[in-house]
Amino acid sequence: MTDATHAFSPLDDRWLTPKEAAAYLSVQIETLAKWRQRGHGPLYSAAIGKVPRYRVSDLVEFMSTKMAANTREAKAVRRETPSVIGVRYTARRQQRPMGRHA
Repeated sequence: MTDATHAFSPLDDRWLTPKEAAAYLSVQIETLAKWRQRGHGPLYSAAIGKVPRYRVSDLVEFMSTKMAANTREAKAVRRETPSVIGVRYTARRQQRPMGRHA
């Protein structure tokens, strides 16, 4: 039996856009972007233009590291990987003037 992460042919292990990768993982594209910012998500390539790309094999490997045999293990996996669902975006906004300046 072969390992699932190495069973891809070159045609199957293609590069996905963030939208395609989010659909593949069944998460929101915003979640994938937050994972990318915080370094919690799957590996990606920043070398292909301005839009990051994800390999299918890297997505499978990322999900395989999150495997659990029972609910106790699942809770431990969730604690190890901080959730980004419900977490407010913390980037600072630029200061806006409070009133009209003449």
